[in-house]
Parts: sequence; C-alpha cells; structure tokens
Amino acid sequence: MPDADHARLCRIAGKLAAVRAMPVLPSAFGVEAHGFELGPPLSEAVVAEYEERHEVALPAGYRLFVTELGDGGAGPGCGLRRLDTSCCERRRSGHLARPSPYVPGPRYLDDWEERYEDPPGPDRVFLRGTLGIADHGCSLVSRLTVTGPARGRVFNLDHEGPLGPYVVEDADFLAWYERWLDEAVAGYDVGWFGERLPLQEAELVAVLAGEPSPERRARAGESLLQLPVVSEGGWTALTDAMVGDAHPTVRAVVWDLLRWQRHRHGRPLDDAEAIADDIARYARSYVPPDLEALGILGRLAFADVLPEVRCPDLERRRRAAYRLAWKPWECSREDLQRDVLVEVAGGLLDEDDPVLRSHGVVVVRQFGLTGLHPVLRRLQRAETGPWVLHNIEWCFEEPPVPASTARGCSDDPPF
Repeated sequence: MPDADHARLCRIAGKLAAVRAMPVLPSAFGVEAHGFELGPPLSEAVVAEYEERHEVALPAGYRLFVTELGDGGAGPGCGLRRLDTSCCERRRSGHLARPSPYVPGPRYLDDWEERYEDPPGPDRVFLRGTLGIADHGCSLVSRLTVTGPARGRVFNLDHEGPLGPYVVEDADFLAWYERWLDEAVAGYDVGWFGERLPLQEAELVAVLAGEPSPERRARAGESLLQLPVVSEGGWTALTDAMVGDAHPTVRAVVWDLLRWQRHRHGRPLDDAEAIADDIARYARSYVPPDLEALGILGRLAFADVLPEVRCPDLERRRRAAYRLAWKPWECSREDLQRDVLVEVAGGLLDEDDPVLRSHGVVVVRQFGLTGLHPVLRRLQRAETGPWVLHNIEWCFEEPPVPASTARGCSDDPPF
C-alpha cells in the first residue's frame, strides 16, 4: 500500500478512537446512527471477488479503507454504506466499468440528466461508473467515482431533483472522509457533507472577494455560514457580496443564505425584501438577464423567461426552456398568455436540438396544451432522441390528480 495512504489511514483510525473516547460524542448529523463506529473490514478475497464481478478496480484509498479499517458505519450523512449495498444488484454486469462523465468544477445544473444519463427504462444505467457511499436524507447522496475522468473523487447529487452532480474539492475518498471527521468533531455544520469548500475562514473570505468563478464565490459564502462561528470580518464579507458582487446569482445566493441563517448566527438581516428588490433589478439589467437569481429571490416572471427561450444562444435557450418546463411554479403568472405559451412550446418542438425538443414536450404536459398533441404524434413517428420519446410517452399518460383537487380546488392549467 502507498506510504502516504497508509499514514492517512492510521491517522483516521486514531481520530476515530479519540472521538469514541469522548465523554459526550459530537452532535453532528447522523451520529445517532453510527456512534463513530465502523463495521468490520472486508477480506481481500471478498473485495477481489466484487471487483471481478463488476469488472472494475476500486480506487486505492477506498479499497484500503474497506479492507484495513472498516466497511460501512461512521461517516457523512447517515453513515457509510457497506460495499455490498453500494450499487443496485439488479443492474447488469459492467455498469461500474462504464466511465462516469462528471468532472470537477461547478455543479451540473438543470438538464444534467438529459445531457448525460439514459432515460428511465428497463435498460437504463443510471450514474454509471459510480458507487453510492453515503445517504444524507431525502434524495441527497454522495457517490464515489470508480471509472472515468474523476476516478477516486466523491461527488454529491440530488438524484430526484434539479441539483446535479458536484465533484467535491477533496482529492480522494480518504481526504473527504478525514475532513468530515475533523469538521464533525469541531462542530461544523456537516449536513450533506462535501458542499462546503475545504478552506478556513480567511481563505473563504478571499475566495468570496476575488475568485473569478461566480459559482465558487457563491459556494464560499455558503461555506462561511457552515463554520461554527463567523467573525465580524466574515460577516462583513458576506454582506458586501450580497450588495456588491459583480454577478447577480452570487448576490441572490448570499441574500438567501443570510435570510435563512441569520438566527443561527444571531445576526439580523434588516430590509431583506428591499435588498431582494435591488438584486432583482440588477439581475434584469445584467446581460444575459439572470433567471437563476430571479428564481432564488422569488421575483421571476414569465416575461423574464420567454424572451430567453427565443434568443439565438443555444445554452441560454436550454436554460430558459428547462425553467419553463420543470419550474413553472417559480414564475408569476399574471402576465402569462395561453397563445404565447402555445407558440413558444410549438417552437421548442420544432428545434434541431433534442434537449430543447424534450423540454418542449414537458411544457405541453405541464400546461395541458392538448392542442399540440397532434404535433407530438407526428414528432413521435420521426423522433430519434431517447429523452424526447420518453417524455412524449409520459405526456400521453393520464396525468396524476393534483393534491389540491382533493380540497375542491380546480385542476385547470395554470393560466
């Protein structure tokens, strides 16, 4: 085994023993389930059989952990999964050997599943090349990449929501695990662990103030508020970013964080709604208009989204079409006109890009645009995009009865 990995493993073992010896265990999320105890380690023979059966070699650090330290138990979220529960037994052989496409960088957002994954069906291979290693409640999970460009790295995912994969900044499984242990003992907020940047307060303030990537600046703001205590300088950096960052989404993210976390840190956020109005004006003046920021602020209208669906830039059209298809409830409907929506949906169905056509099908379903069903039937006969075909079939299924109907509310389309 590599000397560096062996040294880290010994250090982790010592830290686990030390925390178990504490008179009172840290009150981190999930501790009640595992008490900082690991399951028994696996034999070499068991791991070798697993690798042969799945046609893959486990990353070195993770393999060392499960054979020398423990399999399952103490870990982020509700605890580490055992190796034998890390992937679905019903999946066909070879799914772990297929490379995962996800790479380090910003979180994959919006239509990540339609771009990188197979549609639902009997032959689907979902999240290929990865193992499930931790569950954080609801549909939030951490997975370990075993095949692909991010091999050995952990990524977080909301597998039933729009928040796509985010490859965490820890270099490998052992670095990720040791950071969780250190932060849990130190009293950090370790819910959905790995979202926080692995930096101290001064470094986070520097990222928030000067990092070129807006996504990383926003994550630095979130990371600051996961510290047990935020200094006066850290709080000033957050409020400065909320009103002065160059990117509207960073302002909106920090505003939302401060709005929800002010009580935890004992810091009131005065004039929150007026600040949101100012950020919304800035988001609409930005080029291109920042729909994400407006959605976070609760200020998004269909009048903001529809022009973006028609713009020449493909990525802007995709993001706007996704929001129209999958997040229509975020938009104020006061200005929505049915004939305009029919025109927009029809234009999406006629796009060359299969992602846009797929979103167009969902718009038809979401808004009950039954007049476009003949267009969908014609499209279905010639379509080759698997997600477009999947969503057309879904569109023609009997829609579920909304919960509001049981209370006597109308289930008419939202116009």
